[in-house]
Amino acid sequence: MQCNKKWTISAWDYEVAIAPGVGGSLRGLFWQGSPVLRTARTDHILDAACFPIVPFCNRIADSRFEVAGVSYRLSSNFPDAYHPHALHGYGWVRPWQVIDHDMSSIRMVHGYSDGEWPWHYRAEQTLELGAKGVMMRLEVTNLGPGRMPAGLGFHPYFPGDGSTVFRGLHRYEWQTAPDGLPLTLVDAGDAVDWWKGAAVTTRMVDTIQEGRQGVLTVLRPADDLLIEMTPCPALSCTGVYVAQDAEFFCIEPLTHPTDAINRTPGRMTWLAEGETLAASLLIRAQNSLFGID
Repeated sequence: MQCNKKWTISAWDYEVAIAPGVGGSLRGLFWQGSPVLRTARTDHILDAACFPIVPFCNRIADSRFEVAGVSYRLSSNFPDAYHPHALHGYGWVRPWQVIDHDMSSIRMVHGYSDGEWPWHYRAEQTLELGAKGVMMRLEVTNLGPGRMPAGLGFHPYFPGDGSTVFRGLHRYEWQTAPDGLPLTLVDAGDAVDWWKGAAVTTRMVDTIQEGRQGVLTVLRPADDLLIEMTPCPALSCTGVYVAQDAEFFCIEPLTHPTDAINRTPGRMTWLAEGETLAASLLIRAQNSLFGID
């Protein structure tokens, strides 16, 4: 099948390896031969360099929610294990199909009409390489009657070490329970660097930050690499996960916070039949010696 094939696109000093059949995931992203994201060592989705998040972001508490007076219960969608909270939607655990590609771009689709999510949808993901970096676009369209709550996001993984610094200015950060569900929204009073310039591995977190100002940057002195991520305005939230073993960390631009369908349904986008939600993320790399202008 076409979706089981692995693809590589390359241009403007960038190279991206894609596995459509593995959740439409990136298996690697390189700039001048240097890995910008972690590089997948296996074909498992949890070993990905990045995967798309659709049609909802992060966790749905206890996999339960109610819409228009109807209660729904979703099964665990976590690969190879039980997870009490439905997580990251369904795009990352379903195969995608390539519908268009050339040397510097690829377009994939994923359709959902046969599962527990109560709405049918079509998702499309596009990657384009250019002089400004790697442009990733994601959209979802409600194919059925009734308004569908929708969210989108990108889930990049970065290799972690004691010198890597993440800088993203945010005014708010959610304190979370051990299972990642939100407890309290902390207000810093202004958009600040919650790491205060320290290495990203000095804070073990699984949180959502809001009130972002400017771009998101990752500085890797050991690789002489500075990575800049520019989310579109629709991606108003930033998920941050730093693993306990510090082997990797994730910076996830998202359209809504955790469990929004239950806690703040107005933060989701409610799509009528035929309506589409779209989002984009630009990833750019440069030698850290020169910085990013």
